[in-house]
Amino acid sequence: MNKNVLKTGVFSFGMSGQIFHAPFINEHPNFELSAVVERSSKKAHLTYPTIKSYDSIDELLANSEIELVIINTPNTTHFEFALKALQAKKHVLLEKPFTVNSPEAKQLFAAAKKYNRSVLAYQKQAL
Repeated sequence: MNKNVLKTGVFSFGMSGQIFHAPFINEHPNFELSAVVERSSKKAHLTYPTIKSYDSIDELLANSEIELVIINTPNTTHFEFALKALQAKKHVLLEKPFTVNSPEAKQLFAAAKKYNRSVLAYQKQAL
């Protein structure tokens, strides 16, 4: 196995998790789709048999093997979940809006620097 593979977790396996994130992570040789959060319906294993499904974001963040998390939850949760992930020493890919105001964004960049992690905005491009 490639030592440069980032074990990745997706915070929500709804539409964006299933369509925009999981398939691309799964196909990219430098990422391993390792975990998702599925609070109710557990379907991820049907497409990704080895994936770990968690009931909560806190459970996923407690997995020390996960290095990168994708935050694709409702907009109002982005800042809180990103900060929590950075404090758990995870790299963060954050769907738009990145945050609802610039002070929150600055706080995330400061936390990323403090924990030596990356925090990046996700913007899918139409072809």
